[in-house]
Amino acid sequence: MFLTRLASLIRSSLPLSLFVVTSMLGISLSGCSSSPSRSADGTEVVEPKSPRERAQLLIEAANGSLLENDPIGSLQFLERAEKLDPKYAPIYHAKALAFSVRKDFPAALTEMKKAVDLDPENPFALNTYGKFLLDAGRLDEAEAPLSKAGANPVFREAYKANSNLGILYYRKSDFDRSEKSFQKAINDDAANSCIAYYYLGHIAVRRNQLPDAEKFYERATQKQCAAFADAHLALGMMYERRKKTEEARKKYLELKQNFPDSKASESAMERLKHLP
Repeated sequence: MFLTRLASLIRSSLPLSLFVVTSMLGISLSGCSSSPSRSADGTEVVEPKSPRERAQLLIEAANGSLLENDPIGSLQFLERAEKLDPKYAPIYHAKALAFSVRKDFPAALTEMKKAVDLDPENPFALNTYGKFLLDAGRLDEAEAPLSKAGANPVFREAYKANSNLGILYYRKSDFDRSEKSFQKAINDDAANSCIAYYYLGHIAVRRNQLPDAEKFYERATQKQCAAFADAHLALGMMYERRKKTEEARKKYLELKQNFPDSKASESAMERLKHLP
């Protein structure tokens, strides 16, 4: 339920959800194994015994605060957790997410580095760390953690790491490696690789393969990808470029209806004015 509500909260920003939901999955905890005791009225009460167990409960409380868009409250819980168990990597992963919600990205990157240093094999942490480095423009540093996470054969969210890796290579203008990374993401999880389809459309445009670009953009707007406003805009622009005027008009009007307050919708309305 927690993760479902979190996904709903951030669904309006698909690139952000690419790493936030993954990260929350990585640091969510199944519970603590504590010895039961009884209260004065005889009710059984579970009391965490160890600092690690108490830190885990504080992380869960911090996650709840973050879900309620209260990053300061989240950081307050995590400060207490850090005092209890300063070598516990999920604390710093959670702190990084709280700082990212506050848009304090240098602090988020610092905390994420601590998490990876303490747990260098954790693919959730590696993907988030790589994403933060990617967003900071530190492409060379981002490649190693993203590659490691994407190559992990038991990481269910490997498609996200490979999508991020594809973006990295795209920004380096290494379109062959970018295409391979996006294709690997699709092979890992075709249904959820919205970003991969979108960027494959961009690559096809650069190669002047417009029919292929249209197909990729169409796929980036279907099923689980239906809320990806930028992909809808790219598809409308491709219809326009291929002289499919009525399809473009329909797509731009859909954007206005379905994403009324988005930049994609604003761009669509501007383009709609110039259609014949």
